[in-house]
Amino acid sequence: MLRKLIKAIIPSKGDIFFTLFEEAVFNAHESARIFVDILNLRDEELLAQMFTQSRVLKQKASDINKKVLHELNNMFITPMDRGDIQELSTLFNKLTKRIIKISTKLKIYNIDSNMDGCLTKNADTLFSVTKALVDCVHALKLADANKISLADEKINELEENGIEDFRYAMNEIYSGKFDTLSILKLKEIYKSIDGAIELSVSAADLIMQVSIKSI
Repeated sequence: MLRKLIKAIIPSKGDIFFTLFEEAVFNAHESARIFVDILNLRDEELLAQMFTQSRVLKQKASDINKKVLHELNNMFITPMDRGDIQELSTLFNKLTKRIIKISTKLKIYNIDSNMDGCLTKNADTLFSVTKALVDCVHALKLADANKISLADEKINELEENGIEDFRYAMNEIYSGKFDTLSILKLKEIYKSIDGAIELSVSAADLIMQVSIKSI
């Protein structure tokens, strides 16, 4: 009801936030895809291309966030609470940068899927979480409360899977298969993946709250 009323007042201007949110979350999803690719690629030339794309996505994340803040400063009436708009934009920006940072660490630490098979499963979970977040943001744009709820449930379900993946990975790296330095490197990577999933959950939960407030 509230969304429809606001849309009647600002039929086009308010849509810019939902468009930017879609761009931001797709950017995060793309960074997760590149992370999976970097983890599994062996070709040095292709890897170099992936890292170049990562840098582009990182800059794009910052640019989108700046656009959101610019629109927020120049718009008197907004389709959502101003604080929610700013927080959601910040979460998407942080998410993309967190995932890209993980990819960078893979290169610095010389880690790939051959080092620890658990990494692939954790990376795939993160990829699935960001895909569900894309669906969640699209549902927000459509003001579809049911689809938002379903996407939020999916993300929370994937988070539970991620927690189990993380626990299993921790048991594996302390099983005696790895030396101390490798343990420290892998532990940092896994914690970073867990942190990225938590950011995704926070964004989905905020979208759910926004949806409830707009009823």
